[in-house]
Parts: sequence; C-alpha cells; structure tokens
Amino acid sequence: MKMTKAELTYARPVTWDELEGLQQEFQGQIMYLAGGDYHPKANDPVSILIDLQELDLDQVGFAEDVIMLGGLINLQQLGDALESKDLQEAISIEAGANLRNSLSLTNYVKSSNGRSVVQICLNAMEAEYLLAGEETAQAHSAALKSKLTNDFIEEIRISTPISLAFASVGRSPKDQPVVAVAVSRRSADRIHVACGGAEEMWAEFDLHPSDDDGETMIRELFKVINDPWAGAKYRQDIAAVLLSRCLQKLVQDSNLKEES
Repeated sequence: MKMTKAELTYARPVTWDELEGLQQEFQGQIMYLAGGDYHPKANDPVSILIDLQELDLDQVGFAEDVIMLGGLINLQQLGDALESKDLQEAISIEAGANLRNSLSLTNYVKSSNGRSVVQICLNAMEAEYLLAGEETAQAHSAALKSKLTNDFIEEIRISTPISLAFASVGRSPKDQPVVAVAVSRRSADRIHVACGGAEEMWAEFDLHPSDDDGETMIRELFKVINDPWAGAKYRQDIAAVLLSRCLQKLVQDSNLKEES
C-alpha cells in the first residue's frame, strides 16, 4: 500500500548534524530528494522525504590527482568540470538541456543502464563513488545501484589528468546507442575500456596497447547481445570499429598535449 502525501514528513536539513539526527530518528523510513527526479515514488515504509539541496553537495573540488564532485552535481556541471569534448558529446546524447541542468549524479547513477552513455564514460574513467555514511569509495556496480535505492552519493572521485575518448552509434545522432564505447588512459601502459548499448549490458576491461588492440575481447562481449534494436553480429562489427576510433583519439590527444 502506498502512503498518502498527508502521511509523509518533509525535511530540508541545513547541516550534516541535522541530517544525522533525522537519519537516527527515521532509520529505514527515509526517501532522499537529490534533484532531477520529477516523479519520486514513496512506498512503504517511507515516512519522511529528506531534501538534500542545502548540504553543499553541488560543489566541485580539486586535489593533486583527483577531481571531487558532490552527489548533487548535475550533468551539465559534470561536463563543465571535466572539460572533455567527448564527455560533452555523451551528455548531449544523454539528455536535453532541461534534464542536463537538473538531474543530479545521484539520481542519474541510480537510474542508469547499459545504454546510458555518460555512465559508460564514467566507468571508463574508473570513477569511484562515496556513499553517505561510508568511509570507502567504490566502483560502479550492481551492488552500488542497489544501495542507492535507500542512500545517496556524497562524492564522486575521478583521477586526473582527465583522459577520455567516446564514440557511439544509434538509430539517430541523438538517440541512445545500440553500441557505445569509451576508453581512458589510466597509466602509461594501461587503457580502461567500457562499453554498452543494451539495457542489461555492462562491460569493462583493461587493455595494454603494446600487447593487444582489444578487438577480440570487445567482439566476445557483444556476441550474444541481441534485442529489437540491433543484432549481435552488427554490434560486434560496430564495437570493433568504435574501439579502434577511440584508441586513435587517445593517441591524437596525447600527441597534441606533447606538442603544446
């Protein structure tokens, strides 16, 4: 049975101490309002809606080797902070202007699937997520998404310098893709690859360019991905082309940085 609006308490804490007090009082009964979810559904046993917008979770911080993004940063702020043309392209595919300026990363990560191209880019960059009340950040996973049903992201951490190349193919230029590939150079001899294009498909792997071009692995990952949008053979062929294109972009970007 769904609760009526009259039965719900609304709170907007302005300090973390106030939030912790509410968490203790309403343990197991909380739904967090994190921005950009226009149709939140409060089911049993939720008895309080906690609005997080006064807790400075929309800030961007910079340390020596990492960018730290608050969990209420929206997609547009993410693109502005990382200054990556390829990420901006993914964001433009992901959502229109209104959603880009309102949907928080907490709600985006919670609702993302294998066709969510910004999530694929974040996976390639090996973004880590610190949930509220936890001490250790964690990688994107099904377990993380499950926790977000009753929690929120306090901070997202992405190592610098930012390295990203992204490419996708959809039924139209702005459609969600049937194949998407993102790659990020994580060290001198390691590139991390993330790919998707079907709702239930999440895949990542490491590539060492001196040993392998990654084609065999990415073809293997797509060999059974069939749905009404595209068949596996088509996806395998496109994925191999997109991976090659992304790797070439990384080389070009590296050369440009050396020249500058």
